Amino acid sequence: MALRRRPGRGHGDGRRRSRHAYLHRLHGRSSPTIRWLARLVADGYVGDVLSATVLASSIEWGSPVSERMRYTLDRTLGATMLTIAFGNAIDLVSMVVGELQDVVASTATRRPIVPLGRTGQTVPMTAEDQIAVSGALPDGAILSVHHRGATVSGPGFSLLIDGTEGTLEITSASGYPHLGPVTVLGARGRAPLSRLTLPDGHDDYPHLAGTPIHNLAHTYAAIRNDLVDGTATAPDFAHAVRRHRLLDAIVRSAAEGRRVPLAEL
Repeated sequence: MALRRRPGRGHGDGRRRSRHAYLHRLHGRSSPTIRWLARLVADGYVGDVLSATVLASSIEWGSPVSERMRYTLDRTLGATMLTIAFGNAIDLVSMVVGELQDVVASTATRRPIVPLGRTGQTVPMTAEDQIAVSGALPDGAILSVHHRGATVSGPGFSLLIDGTEGTLEITSASGYPHLGPVTVLGARGRAPLSRLTLPDGHDDYPHLAGTPIHNLAHTYAAIRNDLVDGTATAPDFAHAVRRHRLLDAIVRSAAEGRRVPLAEL
Protein backbone atom coordinates (compact mmCIF):
# COMPACT_ATOMS: atom_id res chain seq x y z
CA MET A 1 0.00 0.00 0.00
CA ALA A 2 1.21 3.48 -0.71
CA LEU A 3 -0.17 6.89 0.05
CA ARG A 4 -0.58 9.14 -2.95
CA ARG A 5 -1.66 12.73 -2.72
CA ARG A 6 -4.26 13.67 -5.32
CA PRO A 7 -4.31 17.43 -5.98
CA GLY A 8 -7.54 19.37 -5.88
CA ARG A 9 -9.05 20.91 -8.98
CA GLY A 10 -9.54 24.40 -7.65
CA HIS A 11 -12.54 23.40 -5.54
CA GLY A 12 -12.76 24.09 -1.81
CA ASP A 13 -10.10 24.86 0.73
CA GLY A 14 -7.04 23.01 1.94
CA ARG A 15 -9.06 20.88 4.32
CA ARG A 16 -11.09 19.47 1.46
CA ARG A 17 -7.99 18.82 -0.59
CA SER A 18 -6.35 17.06 2.35
CA ARG A 19 -9.27 14.63 2.46
CA HIS A 20 -8.11 13.37 -0.92
CA ALA A 21 -4.81 11.88 0.18
CA TYR A 22 -5.76 8.53 -1.24
CA LEU A 23 -4.57 5.07 -0.42
CA HIS A 24 -3.52 4.42 -3.99
CA ARG A 25 -3.42 0.64 -4.03
CA LEU A 26 -6.64 -0.06 -2.14
CA HIS A 27 -8.74 -0.18 -5.28
CA GLY A 28 -10.27 -3.55 -4.43
CA ARG A 29 -13.07 -1.69 -2.61
CA SER A 30 -13.87 0.06 -5.91
CA SER A 31 -14.51 -3.29 -7.59
CA PRO A 32 -18.10 -3.46 -8.87
CA THR A 33 -18.32 -7.06 -7.65
CA ILE A 34 -17.02 -6.28 -4.16
CA ARG A 35 -19.40 -3.32 -3.82
CA TRP A 36 -22.28 -5.53 -4.92
CA LEU A 37 -21.25 -8.22 -2.42
CA ALA A 38 -21.15 -5.68 0.39
CA ARG A 39 -24.69 -4.68 -0.50
CA LEU A 40 -25.81 -8.34 -0.64
CA VAL A 41 -24.51 -8.93 2.87
CA ALA A 42 -25.96 -5.66 4.17
CA ASP A 43 -29.35 -6.52 2.65
CA GLY A 44 -29.40 -9.87 4.43
CA TYR A 45 -28.59 -12.38 1.69
CA VAL A 46 -26.91 -14.65 4.28
CA GLY A 47 -29.01 -13.41 7.20
CA ASP A 48 -26.96 -12.48 10.24
CA VAL A 49 -23.29 -13.13 9.58
CA LEU A 50 -21.96 -15.81 11.92
CA SER A 51 -18.40 -16.02 10.68
CA ALA A 52 -16.13 -15.13 7.81
CA THR A 53 -13.09 -17.20 6.91
CA VAL A 54 -10.27 -16.13 4.59
CA LEU A 55 -7.53 -18.33 3.15
CA ALA A 56 -5.10 -16.45 0.94
CA SER A 57 -1.67 -16.99 -0.52
CA SER A 58 1.06 -15.13 -2.37
CA ILE A 59 3.63 -16.67 -4.66
CA GLU A 60 6.19 -14.19 -3.33
CA TRP A 61 7.88 -14.02 0.09
CA GLY A 62 9.70 -17.29 0.00
CA SER A 63 10.11 -18.03 -3.69
CA PRO A 64 13.19 -16.85 -5.66
CA VAL A 65 13.35 -13.06 -5.60
CA SER A 66 14.82 -10.68 -8.14
CA GLU A 67 17.35 -8.05 -7.11
CA ARG A 68 14.78 -5.38 -7.97
CA MET A 69 12.25 -6.82 -5.51
CA ARG A 70 14.72 -7.76 -2.81
CA TYR A 71 13.65 -4.84 -0.63
CA THR A 72 10.27 -6.53 -0.01
CA LEU A 73 12.04 -9.16 2.11
CA ASP A 74 13.10 -6.63 4.75
CA ARG A 75 10.27 -6.07 7.23
CA THR A 76 11.80 -2.77 8.40
CA LEU A 77 11.29 -1.24 4.94
CA GLY A 78 7.52 -1.64 5.15
CA ALA A 79 6.82 -3.25 1.75
CA THR A 80 6.03 -6.75 2.99
CA MET A 81 3.39 -9.42 2.57
CA LEU A 82 1.58 -7.90 5.56
CA THR A 83 1.38 -4.40 4.13
CA ILE A 84 0.89 -5.32 0.45
CA ALA A 85 -0.85 -8.64 -0.15
CA PHE A 86 -2.53 -9.00 3.24
CA GLY A 87 -3.34 -5.29 3.46
CA ASN A 88 -5.15 -5.23 0.14
CA ALA A 89 -7.03 -8.46 0.82
CA ILE A 90 -8.20 -7.48 4.31
CA ASP A 91 -9.38 -4.13 3.02
CA LEU A 92 -11.91 -5.57 0.60
CA VAL A 93 -12.90 -8.24 3.14
CA SER A 94 -13.59 -5.43 5.63
CA MET A 95 -15.77 -3.69 3.08
CA VAL A 96 -17.93 -6.79 2.73
CA VAL A 97 -18.23 -7.99 6.36
CA GLY A 98 -17.14 -5.00 8.47
CA GLU A 99 -14.08 -3.82 10.36
CA LEU A 100 -12.31 -5.92 12.96
CA GLN A 101 -12.85 -4.59 16.47
CA ASP A 102 -9.93 -6.50 17.98
CA VAL A 103 -7.26 -8.90 16.80
CA VAL A 104 -5.37 -11.94 17.99
CA ALA A 105 -2.47 -12.56 15.63
CA SER A 106 0.35 -15.00 15.08
CA THR A 107 3.03 -14.39 12.48
CA ALA A 108 6.14 -16.26 11.42
CA THR A 109 8.97 -16.16 8.93
CA ARG A 110 9.22 -19.78 7.89
CA ARG A 111 11.68 -19.13 5.06
CA PRO A 112 14.38 -16.91 6.56
CA ILE A 113 16.63 -17.60 3.55
CA VAL A 114 15.41 -17.00 -0.02
CA PRO A 115 17.08 -17.75 -3.37
CA LEU A 116 18.25 -14.65 -5.23
CA GLY A 117 16.86 -15.32 -8.68
CA ARG A 118 18.90 -17.91 -10.56
CA THR A 119 22.25 -16.71 -9.26
CA GLY A 120 22.74 -19.63 -6.90
CA GLN A 121 23.02 -17.14 -4.06
CA THR A 122 20.62 -16.69 -1.15
CA VAL A 123 19.51 -13.62 0.76
CA PRO A 124 17.89 -13.22 4.19
CA MET A 125 14.17 -12.56 4.62
CA THR A 126 12.79 -10.98 7.79
CA ALA A 127 9.30 -10.23 6.44
CA GLU A 128 6.55 -12.52 7.72
CA ASP A 129 5.46 -15.27 5.32
CA GLN A 130 2.75 -16.65 7.63
CA ILE A 131 0.05 -14.35 9.02
CA ALA A 132 -2.88 -15.72 11.04
CA VAL A 133 -5.43 -13.29 12.44
CA SER A 134 -8.78 -13.63 14.16
CA GLY A 135 -11.10 -11.17 15.78
CA ALA A 136 -14.63 -9.93 16.28
CA LEU A 137 -16.64 -7.90 13.79
CA PRO A 138 -19.02 -5.11 14.88
CA ASP A 139 -22.02 -7.44 15.16
CA GLY A 140 -20.10 -10.10 17.09
CA ALA A 141 -19.33 -12.40 14.15
CA ILE A 142 -15.83 -13.88 14.01
CA LEU A 143 -13.40 -13.22 11.17
CA SER A 144 -10.39 -15.49 10.75
CA VAL A 145 -7.66 -15.00 8.16
CA HIS A 146 -4.62 -17.06 7.21
CA HIS A 147 -2.32 -15.54 4.59
CA ARG A 148 0.61 -17.66 3.39
CA GLY A 149 3.70 -16.81 1.41
CA ALA A 150 5.26 -18.78 -1.45
CA THR A 151 2.61 -21.47 -1.53
CA VAL A 152 2.87 -24.16 -4.19
CA SER A 153 -0.81 -25.06 -4.39
CA GLY A 154 -4.24 -24.18 -3.05
CA PRO A 155 -6.48 -21.17 -3.60
CA GLY A 156 -5.01 -17.76 -4.20
CA PHE A 157 -7.84 -16.15 -2.27
CA SER A 158 -11.01 -17.50 -0.70
CA LEU A 159 -13.58 -15.73 1.48
CA LEU A 160 -16.34 -17.87 2.97
CA ILE A 161 -19.18 -16.01 4.68
CA ASP A 162 -21.49 -18.15 6.81
CA GLY A 163 -24.81 -16.71 7.95
CA THR A 164 -28.02 -17.73 9.63
CA GLU A 165 -29.83 -17.91 6.29
CA GLY A 166 -27.20 -18.56 3.66
CA THR A 167 -23.62 -18.72 2.48
CA LEU A 168 -21.38 -16.76 0.15
CA GLU A 169 -18.04 -17.93 -1.21
CA ILE A 170 -15.76 -15.53 -3.06
CA THR A 171 -12.63 -16.85 -4.75
CA SER A 172 -9.81 -15.52 -6.91
CA ALA A 173 -7.14 -17.46 -8.72
CA SER A 174 -4.47 -15.09 -7.42
CA GLY A 175 -3.69 -13.85 -3.95
CA TYR A 176 -4.49 -10.35 -5.18
CA PRO A 177 -8.29 -10.21 -5.53
CA HIS A 178 -8.12 -6.43 -5.92
CA LEU A 179 -6.26 -6.87 -9.21
CA GLY A 180 -8.23 -9.57 -10.99
CA PRO A 181 -11.68 -11.06 -11.38
CA VAL A 182 -13.37 -12.92 -8.56
CA THR A 183 -15.88 -15.74 -8.69
CA VAL A 184 -18.95 -15.62 -6.45
CA LEU A 185 -20.95 -18.63 -5.28
CA GLY A 186 -24.01 -18.32 -3.09
CA ALA A 187 -26.81 -20.30 -1.49
CA ARG A 188 -29.84 -19.57 0.63
CA GLY A 189 -30.84 -22.04 3.31
CA ARG A 190 -29.63 -25.56 2.60
CA ALA A 191 -29.53 -25.18 -1.18
CA PRO A 192 -26.25 -26.10 -2.90
CA LEU A 193 -23.87 -23.31 -3.81
CA SER A 194 -24.38 -21.92 -7.29
CA ARG A 195 -22.65 -19.20 -9.25
CA LEU A 196 -23.92 -15.65 -8.84
CA THR A 197 -23.28 -13.05 -11.53
CA LEU A 198 -22.98 -9.30 -11.19
CA PRO A 199 -26.30 -7.67 -12.16
CA ASP A 200 -26.38 -5.14 -14.97
CA GLY A 201 -25.80 -1.53 -14.06
CA HIS A 202 -23.02 -2.07 -11.51
CA ASP A 203 -20.02 -1.89 -13.84
CA ASP A 204 -19.13 1.44 -15.44
CA TYR A 205 -16.24 -0.04 -17.42
CA PRO A 206 -17.28 -3.54 -18.52
CA HIS A 207 -14.84 -3.44 -21.45
CA LEU A 208 -12.01 -3.50 -18.87
CA ALA A 209 -13.36 -6.49 -16.95
CA GLY A 210 -10.72 -9.14 -16.33
CA THR A 211 -7.81 -6.70 -16.66
CA PRO A 212 -5.62 -5.35 -13.82
CA ILE A 213 -6.88 -1.80 -14.44
CA HIS A 214 -10.59 -2.60 -14.15
CA ASN A 215 -10.90 -1.76 -10.46
CA LEU A 216 -8.33 1.02 -10.75
CA ALA A 217 -10.48 2.76 -13.36
CA HIS A 218 -13.41 2.72 -10.94
CA THR A 219 -11.18 4.11 -8.18
CA TYR A 220 -10.01 7.04 -10.29
CA ALA A 221 -13.59 7.71 -11.38
CA ALA A 222 -14.63 7.78 -7.72
CA ILE A 223 -11.81 10.21 -6.91
CA ARG A 224 -12.93 12.46 -9.76
CA ASN A 225 -16.55 12.36 -8.62
CA ASP A 226 -15.59 13.08 -5.00
CA LEU A 227 -13.61 16.15 -6.04
CA VAL A 228 -16.31 17.46 -8.34
CA ASP A 229 -19.42 16.54 -6.34
CA GLY A 230 -18.13 16.77 -2.77
CA THR A 231 -18.94 13.12 -2.10
CA ALA A 232 -16.79 10.65 -0.12
CA THR A 233 -16.82 7.30 -1.89
CA ALA A 234 -13.10 6.68 -2.59
CA PRO A 235 -10.72 5.73 0.22
CA ASP A 236 -9.24 8.87 1.77
CA PHE A 237 -6.53 9.68 4.29
CA ALA A 238 -8.77 8.75 7.23
CA HIS A 239 -9.29 5.35 5.65
CA ALA A 240 -5.53 4.98 5.24
CA VAL A 241 -5.10 5.63 8.95
CA ARG A 242 -7.79 3.07 9.80
CA ARG A 243 -6.13 0.39 7.70
CA HIS A 244 -2.66 1.04 9.09
CA ARG A 245 -4.03 0.93 12.63
CA LEU A 246 -5.27 -2.56 11.88
CA LEU A 247 -1.86 -3.60 10.56
CA ASP A 248 -0.21 -2.07 13.63
CA ALA A 249 -2.61 -3.99 15.88
CA ILE A 250 -1.63 -7.24 14.14
CA VAL A 251 2.07 -6.52 14.61
CA ARG A 252 1.52 -5.63 18.27
CA SER A 253 -0.63 -8.69 18.97
CA ALA A 254 1.89 -11.04 17.39
CA ALA A 255 4.79 -9.44 19.27
CA GLU A 256 3.07 -9.27 22.66
CA GLY A 257 0.99 -12.45 22.50
CA ARG A 258 -2.30 -10.82 23.45
CA ARG A 259 -5.61 -9.62 22.07
CA VAL A 260 -5.35 -6.01 20.90
CA PRO A 261 -8.56 -3.92 20.70
CA LEU A 262 -8.49 -1.48 17.78
CA ALA A 263 -9.79 1.22 20.12
CA GLU A 264 -6.51 0.91 22.00
CA LEU A 265 -4.73 2.43 19.01
